[in-house]
Order: sequence, then structure tokens, then C-alpha cells
Amino acid sequence: MEKVRRSIFFWTLTLLFFVIAPTLVLYARGYRIDFQKGVFVHSGTITLKTNPENVQISLNGRLEEATASRMNNSLNVAGLIPREYRLTVSAPGFNDWNKKTEVHSGLASEFWNILLTRKEYAKTTYVTDSVEKFFVSPEDKFIALENTRDGSTVINILNIKNNEITRVYTFPDWQFISKERKENIEWSPKEDYLLIPLQKKSPIENEEAIVFTYFVADPVKGTSFNLNEFLGKENIKNARWHPKDKNYLFFLEGTNLFQVNIADKNNLILVDQDVSSFDLAENGVYYSQLPNELVFRKDLDGQSGKIQITFISPKENQVLNEKLIVYDEARIAFLDKDKNLFLFNQGQYKEYLQKIGSAVEGIQFSDDGKKLLFWSTNEISVHFLRDWNVQPLRIENETKEITRYAEKINNVQWFKDYEHIIFSVGPFVKIIELDNRDYRICNDLLTTETDDSQIVYSHYLEKMFFSDQTEKGNFFSIDIPEKTTFLGL
Repeated sequence: MEKVRRSIFFWTLTLLFFVIAPTLVLYARGYRIDFQKGVFVHSGTITLKTNPENVQISLNGRLEEATASRMNNSLNVAGLIPREYRLTVSAPGFNDWNKKTEVHSGLASEFWNILLTRKEYAKTTYVTDSVEKFFVSPEDKFIALENTRDGSTVINILNIKNNEITRVYTFPDWQFISKERKENIEWSPKEDYLLIPLQKKSPIENEEAIVFTYFVADPVKGTSFNLNEFLGKENIKNARWHPKDKNYLFFLEGTNLFQVNIADKNNLILVDQDVSSFDLAENGVYYSQLPNELVFRKDLDGQSGKIQITFISPKENQVLNEKLIVYDEARIAFLDKDKNLFLFNQGQYKEYLQKIGSAVEGIQFSDDGKKLLFWSTNEISVHFLRDWNVQPLRIENETKEITRYAEKINNVQWFKDYEHIIFSVGPFVKIIELDNRDYRICNDLLTTETDDSQIVYSHYLEKMFFSDQTEKGNFFSIDIPEKTTFLGL
């Protein structure tokens, strides 16, 4: 009897070994039992990178433990049966992020740009008068705040760090440039000077005409002068600072493109003639030349190194270019006076010169030059200039409509990660993601008291500045995104 018991015990253990051992081996290799199908399947993974970093992850309403990677601050939920899941990422005080996602056998479903927005953001209030327009300096140290007082334009220079007004400029009887001119205050690259476009009504031959001019202001010395009077030129437009030398400007007079030294009016160089629009880059001045709107580049000295960049023009482009935006020699966008958007792109596979949008109000390249953001009054779109081999995958020369509203869209701009877009509709300031898997998540960041607030996001400071009219102040900022750690420390 004892011998029989031992035999049964031995064979039971043996059977358990042959059942459990393969199961453990399969489990270690990433296989799981799909109880719905009754078979072993190779499991999948969900990989996430979130802001904020401390979040809870749920799948189909059940909390999941995630393994953190210090190399890239990502989170991994492994060992998942291949099927569809409802993925929810949450944190106290933040709006939930959730999407349906498909987990595939042996693969990772990746979400590298999950942004949770706060339910309410703390606002920093800046001490200043009413603000109509504002312009952040290139090194994010100062902001030029514009408003009108008693028929005169007033420019306050705000030190962001100290929250103090360091300089005030008043231009009696001058008003800020009209929207139709599409010009703004421009800081020189190292914040040495400001270029301020203004206008006023002036009687000419018994009639009132609008006179346009630029003032050059030195915020350190507190001085300013009228650039048009200094040069003895009236018809100046699109003045821009030299990207490297603080004493030089480029501007158009009619269709003549000039470079000038603001310390010596006789140091005036004619860069080229028959120019409809131009842009400046670190390696030169780019301009579109009539009659065919071909794009050329010259060195920043304005004299040497003329190179032809484009050799054909789109047949539809019979209207003068109004704006040229250059990322580099291989990626150039230009907007004509009828608001048609054309793109020159030397892609990875072929060269494109094509129309990609109409009724376009503005354009911005992403920092890596792989995306072009453009928008109309009611629609926001993104054109992909290069393949994007990280999930979600994108294809070169593909355009995606991001969102559309019946109301007018304003303040469109890239967010820090270039995977989200900030914009406003009426008093609602919003942020929307590019990732269209399941659907695009769009959240409200804040609500202003007025419908015409200006909004500017500073990538370096990670602050969103905005004007408003409240009892607590007229100019504010919020911090977004949340601060992150380095290597998980």
C-alpha cells in the first residue's frame, strides 16, 4: 500500500513538472494564456511617457503596475493579452487622458507624448498697465508690452524674472501698426534693440493719409529714433534684424531689398531688386524674386554668394508672395497675397513644390523641421515634411487636418513637444494633440475674461503668457508642462 502511494505521489509530481515547467518557460518568454480562446499567445506591451511623471495607469478600469525606465523616463505595462483596451492615465488635480488602444502579439503600443492638463492652473500676475499686444524677447528675459494711452502708443519693457517695468517709451500721436500690415515689434537677436512699427494720420495736400514708420529703441540707454527719418526713406516695410549683427537691418523699399547699418545711414547696401518677400536665416538672406517668384539666397553681408534655390514656380501662383518663411535651403514656405500657401520641400524621396493650403492665416515650422503647422480662421492643419518612424507613424508629404471650429480660431502655435498645438476660440484657451489614434484629445487650459486675449508660449521658460482684463490684473502667465526629473532622479 505504501509503495502504491509513493508511486502515485511520484507520478503526480512528474505530471505537474511537465505541465508547470513549460508554462513557466512560456511565461518567461512573454506568453500568456488567453482564457477567451483557451490558448497560449505571445503577449504585448504598452509603453508610455507622461507629463506629469507620477501617474496611475488603468486598463479597462483596472489599475495596472508599470515598470519605470530611468533611461527615458517611460513606463511599461507588459504581459498583456493581445486585444483592445481602454487605456486611462490619471493623476490628482489633472484631467484624465484616455484612449482605446490595440495591443498586438509581441509588439509594444507606444505613447511618447501623453500630456495631462491641470483642472486649474495657478496664474502669475505681472504688474503693468493694460496690455493690447506683447512681444517676448529672443532670450526670454524681457517682454515689450504695448498699449494706447490718450491717443499715444506706450511701450513698457517688463523684466520677466523680477516682474518689474525697466523702461517706458511713449510715442505721442503715433498708433501701433494696423493688423493689415502684419508687422509686430521685433527684438534684435541679443535683445539690444527693439524695432517698433507705428502709424499716424498726417495731412498731405489737404487730405489725411496714413504715414507708417519704424522707431529703433535701445532699452538699456532708454533712447529711440525714427528709422525712416534717419534713412530719409518713406516707403519702408518688413524691416528685420540681422540674425548675427545687432547694428544691421534688412528691409524692403517697394521691391528693392536693402541692408543698412543703424549707426551709419551711408552704409546702405542694395541686396537685390524685384523682391516680393524675404526671410533671414543663420546662413543668409533668402528672397523671392519677380516675375517668377523664384527663391534665391545671398550671404548675410548682402553682397556675395548669390545662389538660386528654386527653379520652378507653381502654375497657380500668379499672385505676389507676401511672406517667406525659411527653415533651411531644403524647406521653404511662402504665402501669397491671396493667402495661398506653397511649400518647397527637398524630401527624403523626391522634391516638392506645391500648394498645400488656401485661406491660410499663419505658418510655423517645428523645431526639427519635420512638420509645418498652418491655419485658417476656422481650421488647423499640419503637413509632414519627413517620415516619422515613431508611433504614431507619419508619411512624408502628408497633410492632416487637426481640428475645425465654426468660431474663429486665434493664437495658434506649437507647444514645447511639437506634438501638441495651443490655440484659442473666443475666451477658451485650448491644447490639442496630433496623435489621432482613437481620437485627438483636446483640453481647455484656461478661460479668459475677454475674447481677444493674446497668447504666447515660451518654449524655453515653459510658460504661457496671456493678456486679459480682470480685477486682479491685465497680464499673466501659467507654467506648463510640469517639471520633470533627469534619469528618474
